[in-house]
Amino acid sequence: MINFYYNCVRVDGGKREMCHYSVGPYTPESGLSADTISITARDYLRFSPAIQEVFVVTNKTDIMTDLFDRDRIRVAPAHPLYAQVKAAYDAQTAHRLAHEAKRKV
Repeated sequence: MINFYYNCVRVDGGKREMCHYSVGPYTPESGLSADTISITARDYLRFSPAIQEVFVVTNKTDIMTDLFDRDRIRVAPAHPLYAQVKAAYDAQTAHRLAHEAKRKV
């Protein structure tokens, strides 16, 4: 079972896979809707095989040209896990806003 947290993804209670969530805007050429959520791996680590079985993971790393990219997942509203990913994105936003509020005090 995949669990989504505000700063990571965890499969079956295993190791935390640190990530960041973001939402559009996407270009019309991409064909992605504005409410598609992206999950990006942190620290240039690869998502586990269990996650790669459930999502399409893209990574455009090209070591011949020294281009290093991070694993990225696009989750459209039609995906069965979209509600869980959206909840993690909302939790990340709330965490960030709370952290910013502490700084302003």
